[in-house]
Amino acid sequence: MTQPNQANSLNCDTPQPSNKQKRHQRVVPLRYQAAGLAFNLAGLVSQAWAANTLAKLWFRVFKRKVSPNTQAFWQSAEQTITLKVNQHKLPLHLWGKGPLVVCLHGWSGSGVQFRHFVQPLVDAGYQVATFDAPGHGSHQDSHSHLLEFSDSLMAIQQQVAKVHCVLAHSFGAMATTTAQLRGFAPTKLVMLAPHLDVEEMFSTYANLLNLRQKLKATFKEQVGQKMQKLLAGDDPWQLFSVERLTPQATPGLLISDSQDQEVSQQQFKQIQQCWPNAKHQQTEGLGHFRLLKDPQVIAETVSFVGNQSH
Repeated sequence: MTQPNQANSLNCDTPQPSNKQKRHQRVVPLRYQAAGLAFNLAGLVSQAWAANTLAKLWFRVFKRKVSPNTQAFWQSAEQTITLKVNQHKLPLHLWGKGPLVVCLHGWSGSGVQFRHFVQPLVDAGYQVATFDAPGHGSHQDSHSHLLEFSDSLMAIQQQVAKVHCVLAHSFGAMATTTAQLRGFAPTKLVMLAPHLDVEEMFSTYANLLNLRQKLKATFKEQVGQKMQKLLAGDDPWQLFSVERLTPQATPGLLISDSQDQEVSQQQFKQIQQCWPNAKHQQTEGLGHFRLLKDPQVIAETVSFVGNQSH
């Protein structure tokens, strides 16, 4: 891993426009191209219907069949606690003893993605907890939203123990910092390829589908209305931004990759600028997901979790 240059011109208080520092070029899957074409055509007939259908898909979790290896990982847990999270019953799997380290995956992800972190953290003297967020993994529901992720962390704090550190990947980082705004209080935080900007998240999704501008605008309006209802009136486009969500006072470790295809380098730099109490490490060539199994990333994370100076 290499340290990025510390000097930059980003202002934490003012969102910066996108520049020429583009993320590694991604290939748009054929299924997205086909879906985008279908929605664009449907929008010519009924833009409201197409936008509303897209808004429902925004909250849909795309799940894979639970593999035997995944089942074996969950069965290897030394303890499983059933959490009550709103209307959900959530299995929380734990290994080891000591201060509690919670792992939170991203959208359409799974707690099994943190399997490579478990034993090193247990060996370092920590209890590790991971789980599938509501609507994910083997859960019957196929839809979820940000507050269900955040409520899961609140439930762990209230029903299990104080959380020493959270390892949060991608959308899981947004859920973690949102939970902090609502009273969740981990001692430390590790963000792995974090996504803290819902505007960028939306634009990436809409651009993958290559939506017409009018349909994109109506789709955004529909998503905003659904999210605002969940937030009891708060504007999601204002709330879920780097400036609002970066936990400036929490000691942290930010790990990003130079070829991330999901989150822009501009956003990583803005998080770094807004989080003076965090150390930033940048990897090369691991992308958005492979850093979750990289030995150097794991070693750096375990070292940070156990470093008493933070």
